[in-house]
Amino acid sequence: METKRLGRWAPMLVLAAALVMFVAGANAVDAAKGGSHGRGGTPPPATGTCSVTPNPAARWSAVTISGSAFSAYASVGITVRSVSGNVAMMFASADSSGRFSAKYNTVWLGTNAVTASGGGVTASCSFGVV
Repeated sequence: METKRLGRWAPMLVLAAALVMFVAGANAVDAAKGGSHGRGGTPPPATGTCSVTPNPAARWSAVTISGSAFSAYASVGITVRSVSGNVAMMFASADSSGRFSAKYNTVWLGTNAVTASGGGVTASCSFGVV
């Protein structure tokens, strides 16, 4: 088996490899910072609205978590967190106007934080359980 030397191509291959590594590194740093470096990356999430009724609520009662300004027909992930770190998750579907509502049975006393995310939109609110 005969092998050929790279000869005059060796410096060009080394330069090309270095250029590829530089561009890949720059893109990784830019992505880690959340930027798109002018290339049309993902925009930051839009902010929707969120509310819980009744507020405050009695323990073990049902509340309605509502939101608006979401994308039409988006699947909305809803997270409820207690001050002690307990977490409950559920999903709701936004209607054609971007509004959603979901029933939740209260469990944890104190302030509960709600986050709703879907279709590039995020909303946060809280409610008390007494």
